[in-house]
Amino acid sequence: MKTAALIIFAKTPVLGKVKTRLQPDISQEEGLKIYKSFVKEITSRCAKLKGVDKFLGCAPTLDDDFLRGLAGRHKFEMFNQRGADLGSRILNAFKDHLGKGYKKVVIIGTDSPTIPPEFIKKAFTALDGNDFVLGPCCDGGYYLVGAKKIFPKVFKNIPWDTGEVLVKTIDKLYASRIKFFLLPFWYDVDTAKDLRFLKKHIKYLKNQ
Repeated sequence: MKTAALIIFAKTPVLGKVKTRLQPDISQEEGLKIYKSFVKEITSRCAKLKGVDKFLGCAPTLDDDFLRGLAGRHKFEMFNQRGADLGSRILNAFKDHLGKGYKKVVIIGTDSPTIPPEFIKKAFTALDGNDFVLGPCCDGGYYLVGAKKIFPKVFKNIPWDTGEVLVKTIDKLYASRIKFFLLPFWYDVDTAKDLRFLKKHIKYLKNQ
């Protein structure tokens, strides 16, 4: 029986199209290299999780040797994201996978390469007693979203790519009386300042 689906949303790695907020602090080539390292780290961490089917949702296309290589190595099924904005792409991913019979679906991105796998496990566990789960980011967005039902209203009219995403989403959850769970806060790596912190954090983790 299909129980749990874990989806990683990933952009097709194209020069100048990924980690654009790190520019002009770094070159496009360095941005591409960093992005690929993030995707490698996230897929590697998620590959070790047991009891969930794993998917790589690609945008705009899964027709990429780098992504295909990672998916094959870690046994991820690939699909193309569908939708005009992030909200519609998330909603369509939920619709498609819940429609396939999965009871719980969790989606993460690639901007939080140090996300503890325990957070992802906790998200699935939280869906036993809740209909919705969010992994809040320090920058006002979220690094994880999960659901066991389809909630179209939650993803409409959200100001994506702003610091209001998390608050606006929670407002909609309360307005619709949806029982939800908040995971611990974590951080994305979008800016040069975030990247500097990531390097210090990795050094700290290696010394533990």
